[in-house]
Amino acid sequence: MKSHQYIMDSKYKAAFALAFLVLVYTLYTILLQIGGSTIGILPQLFYAFMIGMVVSAAVSLALDRGKALREMIGNPGLLLPVLVIGLVNNALVQLFLGFGTLGTNASIASVVYRSWVIMAIVLVPLVLRQKIRKMQLVATLVGFSGLYLIISGGTLIGINYSQAPYIGLVLLSAFCSAIVTLIYGRYTFNIFAGVVFYNLVSLVMVASLAFATGTSLAVTFPPSALFSVVFYGIFGFGIASSLYYYSVKALGPQVVGNAILVVPFVTILLSAMLVDTPIQPYYIVAALLISAGVLIQRYYSKSAERITKNKILDRLTIFDVTGAFIDNKSPLIAQSISGGNRAFAIKVRGRRLDDSKHSGAFKKYGCVSFTDRNPHASVTQDEVRSIAEAMKLEGGETALIGLGHPDNLENAFAKFVSTSGKSSPDERLWKE
Repeated sequence: MKSHQYIMDSKYKAAFALAFLVLVYTLYTILLQIGGSTIGILPQLFYAFMIGMVVSAAVSLALDRGKALREMIGNPGLLLPVLVIGLVNNALVQLFLGFGTLGTNASIASVVYRSWVIMAIVLVPLVLRQKIRKMQLVATLVGFSGLYLIISGGTLIGINYSQAPYIGLVLLSAFCSAIVTLIYGRYTFNIFAGVVFYNLVSLVMVASLAFATGTSLAVTFPPSALFSVVFYGIFGFGIASSLYYYSVKALGPQVVGNAILVVPFVTILLSAMLVDTPIQPYYIVAALLISAGVLIQRYYSKSAERITKNKILDRLTIFDVTGAFIDNKSPLIAQSISGGNRAFAIKVRGRRLDDSKHSGAFKKYGCVSFTDRNPHASVTQDEVRSIAEAMKLEGGETALIGLGHPDNLENAFAKFVSTSGKSSPDERLWKE
């Protein structure tokens, strides 16, 4: 009974965290418009990143007394990609979004920025070598039709040239987020320590831009600008990532992702209330189209399929299930998916797979292997269920899961498949 009550309490806490996270995301472009129009984008971001760095450092220190921070500093191979991710996803995203918001308004910027999920579809084959399904292409067309509606100023004829350059900046912001989202999964690190370095590199970037452009950072803060900087710093850059991580862990990425879809709509409403931005009908229509595109994309990308180089695997579906292990604390599992390593899986018919039939092939290529029915000791049941749901396993099917370098995994799967003498493993591979 206590265990059940604890789970329910955790769900309620996560739901509250998610609701607050949606509020923070909703206010992003509104606060950028308020602060940017009074003290300027560079001073606003400079002080917000400074506050965010202090807050995120305090959170990281409170959680593990600085252990993760020290480990990251002592590992240049991990610290460098963290700094690059912070530079792109924090500094560039906010700079492009900030200047784009000033040239348009908070409503347009919020709607256009959410298109980063649609942009990621186009980049998936190039970055992750995953197949795009026909319905994902439909999602792209639906989403981009919403973007065109914004770019045309709601007319669907021509381009609104007065706002087009600034909408382009917001699109660059969305593109940066799409790129980082796709490469983020290649690296495994403590997110709380990572946020500290995100803010640090962003602070240095903004300070350098201010120095290069002669922008003074010594500004007088009107009450509205002071609120926007403090709120943005504490909640946007300080704890938003922690709230997101906690919500995803407790509620699942699908629930969190769908909840965030309401952000543009709430931003349109609050923007009208707080900064007197007129509510244009085409804002709503564009937000609906982009949200529809995102929902279609999410539904048809639950189980990502890899494009393989090995002809033996052409008729098999290789699922990228790396995300299932992103919270695993085991040193072996964490190392096996760190850097450019991934976790792949294939479906095999039958209920009982003899470990000796697959472990040799994977060990030969320096990979770890196990099945959902006989998982590795360091793998949790929640992770196993996540993989089974992503692959849509049916009765009589087993997931063979491998962790390691993508090319080595393909070779290991090919070796395993070739032992059956067919393009798909069959019952001869199972124990009697």
